[in-house]
Amino acid sequence: MFLKKIVLSLFLTLTVLPVQAWKTPSTLVADTQSGYILHAKNADMKQYPASLTKIMTLYITFEALEKGYLSMNDPIPVSKHAAKQPKSKLGLKAGTVMTVREAILALIVKSANDAAVVLAEALAPSEEEFAKIMTSVAHDLGLKDTTFKNASGLHDPEQVTSAKDMAILAMAIMNHFPKYYPLFATKSFQFNGKTYYSHNSILLYYKGAQGFKTGFISAVGYNIISTAHRDGRTLVGVVIGQDSAKKRDNQMKILLDKGFAKISQKQKEFKTTQANPFSQKAYISSIHQSKYDSILKANANKTKQKVAALMSESKTKPVLLASSSVPFIEEEKTSIEQGDSSPAEWSIQVGAFSSRSKAQKQALSAQKILKSKTTFIQLNTHKNLFRSRLSGFETKEEAQTACSVLKTKSFPCLPITLRKSSTE
Repeated sequence: MFLKKIVLSLFLTLTVLPVQAWKTPSTLVADTQSGYILHAKNADMKQYPASLTKIMTLYITFEALEKGYLSMNDPIPVSKHAAKQPKSKLGLKAGTVMTVREAILALIVKSANDAAVVLAEALAPSEEEFAKIMTSVAHDLGLKDTTFKNASGLHDPEQVTSAKDMAILAMAIMNHFPKYYPLFATKSFQFNGKTYYSHNSILLYYKGAQGFKTGFISAVGYNIISTAHRDGRTLVGVVIGQDSAKKRDNQMKILLDKGFAKISQKQKEFKTTQANPFSQKAYISSIHQSKYDSILKANANKTKQKVAALMSESKTKPVLLASSSVPFIEEEKTSIEQGDSSPAEWSIQVGAFSSRSKAQKQALSAQKILKSKTTFIQLNTHKNLFRSRLSGFETKEEAQTACSVLKTKSFPCLPITLRKSSTE
């Protein structure tokens, strides 16, 4: 009996401790021109990348574009596998198409998991095979701590990275694809009659911010990569594993502020490029021929053939999605988006109606009063009622403040927490 207790204790130790380890934040700030590390804490520790994974999906897509295997306006098909991806997503339907440009912007702004798979399947026989290419490219770039298992960042215990590796990847994007790097500054994009807005507060509000990516899964918490330019210097910052989006963003602002202050003090030391402490390959100005080129090219050609066949089967050009002039997200039940959304977010309910159109109209009116592009409409059905809600509030206080504003306009309003497990 005593032996069984010891074995059980060892089992619990071995299974619990690794999970706790992922909750330790990793941070890094570096000067992109010189590679000089201005700050690092747990920067080599393996972490779950979450939607930062999509940066590698985009890296490979940019390479295919640069080499002419695909073009921005090429239509690419949506498979059943892509369509069934969990949130965050556009809600693509199997058998339809979208352009490469739309898919790229969907990853950057919306962090759409379905669009990530669409890109992966356009360039590889399957998402699984694409993930192997992602890992191969990562190692070729010097991302020693990184392994990819899918194109989106949905949680897989074997999909890992580090803050240092993500900084290398960001710099590789900047140096290898200067033509496409500005896309990471995109704050909104339209797709099929809907406008999607970035909720990356660093990109939206930090002075000199140039772009990059956020991410969230419950297994690690909140992640972000940011690049910013001031006084002739560009910094890259990485935060992985914070316990709220607000803490993550505040930490990034502090790290970048301190980084710019430090680089300013040492400006004379950066007149010449120093030895790069990262990967030299991230600084190569042009991409080179690699072992997976033939795979990307062959599958891009197959993708074009699939689209041609799809077009010929239909009398009219396939519709991307069922068109809608009103930007709202219909939910059968409250759910949490995996990718950039959080189980700690709050929403507000502004009414319940027997009519879908009335609930929708109420939510749109409330959104207009709040004058916020970071709130998102939800129609939550319950017992034949359509509950009219706005989501995207970071804290209870923010939700309460919104309710206070709406109540002055005679709107009913109730803050609601969304503390549920993520859709992993």
